[in-house]
Amino acid sequence: MGRATTTHRIVEYWTDKGTHVIFPVERNEEVDRMSDEQLISRFGDPEDGVVTRVVR
Repeated sequence: MGRATTTHRIVEYWTDKGTHVIFPVERNEEVDRMSDEQLISRFGDPEDGVVTRVVR
């Protein structure tokens, strides 16, 4: 899991376009069970490019 606070998970990754993406997701039981890759798939923007590296 990436970084987290008591209220949010912070997801961070790089794409094939050289884009560095960081976004918060409000925590709940479902979000806490998901991997960073699942969160990126669900909440990430495909226009940013293909994920090449997830920052842990």
